[in-house]
Amino acid sequence: MQKYFIRHRLSVRDTTFLSDSDSELAISRRLLKLEDLVEIETLEKIFLGQVVDILPSSIEIEILKEIEDRKPEHKPSITLIQSLSNDTKFNYFVEKSVEIGIEKIIPVESQYSLKKAKEAMKDIQYWEKIIKDATEQSRNSSPTLIYEPVVLKNLDIDEFSNCEKICLATESIETSPLEDFLKNTNIKKPFVIAIGPEKGWSSSDLAFFRNMGFEFISLKGNILRTETTGLVIASIIKYLKGEI
Repeated sequence: MQKYFIRHRLSVRDTTFLSDSDSELAISRRLLKLEDLVEIETLEKIFLGQVVDILPSSIEIEILKEIEDRKPEHKPSITLIQSLSNDTKFNYFVEKSVEIGIEKIIPVESQYSLKKAKEAMKDIQYWEKIIKDATEQSRNSSPTLIYEPVVLKNLDIDEFSNCEKICLATESIETSPLEDFLKNTNIKKPFVIAIGPEKGWSSSDLAFFRNMGFEFISLKGNILRTETTGLVIASIIKYLKGEI
């Protein structure tokens, strides 16, 4: 039975469509035919579904029954909050995040972001295609989740309770070297890492993270580009966690 992931909520008797990339792959390789049963996984539940229509570029699924709940206690090992940059850089960041096993990406519009959240909404399907292709190439067993772009001040911070929250800051504020911070923290806890744009965080951005309980950290040596900084920090943490 083929398995597919849908990012929105579903209920029994709902109809939904597979993602563009999943539909394209299933159609081109003839993986599915009408009335085939499939397993549909969402963020909350796992369902049994059935193919009810195959269109030239999409596949429609009817949800037949609920199989089980997903474990609600699971939290991503690493979440990256990444300030929006130009298309080439952000696409590269998304692809490499999948390859090293980042579980969640939240694109944010900060004051000096090169792209607005509303403008970036049109890129979601393309990011999901990048994730799909990179997941297959890297044989990652858990697809990376990418959220809809959001303005920084509207970021839902409640979901990060009981996480280690760090923000890379190259500005002239008090920071802890990443090495020192990691020596004095519980590496087994989930981590949330915030990375700013090339121009850095504004004073209001920094105030937001401070109020939300983020610790400011710095790196030794060269200043890295925005599309590689989060990948480097996440790789170090995943290595210490024994996940890479």
